[in-house]
Amino acid sequence: MSKTALPGEKQTVMIVEDSEDFSNLMKFVIEDMGYAGVQFPVDEEDIIGWATEHKPIVILMDLALRRKGGMEFIEELKGYAATRNIPIVVITGRDLSSKEILTLQMKDVRYLRKGRIEMHEIKQAITEAATQAKAAPIHKEK
Repeated sequence: MSKTALPGEKQTVMIVEDSEDFSNLMKFVIEDMGYAGVQFPVDEEDIIGWATEHKPIVILMDLALRRKGGMEFIEELKGYAATRNIPIVVITGRDLSSKEILTLQMKDVRYLRKGRIEMHEIKQAITEAATQAKAAPIHKEK
């Protein structure tokens, strides 16, 4: 999967969020940072297909989603060679258990808690993840 955009093309950040207001806010912030924001339709279950099609350099992930949980999506993404190195930043309103936080850390997923972070911290997490993505190896097969 190519991590670089073509000349004139913006790199993509994929938003997996079921709150329309928060998703739109994240899209605005991402686009203000110079990236293209792509909102994953949370009623869709083929996150691998979406990630493969849109080639995000970062994925912002909520955990409490309507149909399929964010942890399930993370498992799928980290289990597939073409998507395993895409940095994921979890932004959720849930307080996580120490086991859940450890699971995310082991998968190199950053966790931010809605309501306890400032917008500049979200922007910093996106910037750091995008920098990490540029340094990650590219995988083309499962």
